[in-house]
Amino acid sequence: MKLSTCFIVLALILNVQYICAFNIFENFQNIFNRVKPTYKFTYFDIKLRGEFIRFILSFSGVEFEDNRIRAEDWLSLKPNTPFGQLPVLEIKSGSQVTEISQSQAIARYLASQFGLDGRNNLENALIDMYGAQMGDLFNAFASANNNNQTENLFNTTWPQNFKFFEDRLTKNGNGFLVGRRLSWADIYLSQLTDFLPESKPEFLNRYPLIKSLDQRVRSIPRIAKWIRNRPVTAL
Repeated sequence: MKLSTCFIVLALILNVQYICAFNIFENFQNIFNRVKPTYKFTYFDIKLRGEFIRFILSFSGVEFEDNRIRAEDWLSLKPNTPFGQLPVLEIKSGSQVTEISQSQAIARYLASQFGLDGRNNLENALIDMYGAQMGDLFNAFASANNNNQTENLFNTTWPQNFKFFEDRLTKNGNGFLVGRRLSWADIYLSQLTDFLPESKPEFLNRYPLIKSLDQRVRSIPRIAKWIRNRPVTAL
């Protein structure tokens, strides 16, 4: 090999090594300079549509501001929310501030951040399906509660839905609704049991897999801590 060729090959090798070293340095620099986002969750001083989001945030272990709005303050704050409704999650990363509305959109975002989503698109679709069904169930609860018709709700609508979820847990066969790990749909289902009447233990005895899932979720140390320390509210 000619001497000039050797110099060219050597230069190429050194250049490649320089580029690799620079890329590694840049990646490390990005990691160390990365600003951790902060979270502010705004909802009323009740459980209802916001509590399962608080469960997810507690599970994650991140610090978050639990911003509870009083009913008398809502009208003045309403125009400043994305759709004139709550809940809203505010994510601040450096100077960038993003607001996400709609409880299930918030849940999906946080799930993707903290490992509570599916492992593939199919699992995510199933999780979304269960979440949408639970949203429908919650809407039925809210409507019945507002119209003092909860007796029919707990005698008909909830048993039908809990039978559905019990069957799905049976089909999956490992204690979770989807896949082989906890998802935001599991947390949502557990938190829904907060709205059962005082006969909750007797009701859940008819659905042993849901009862087991509920106990598993509530025994997760960070969620258990949240439940112990959260404000006491009627709903």
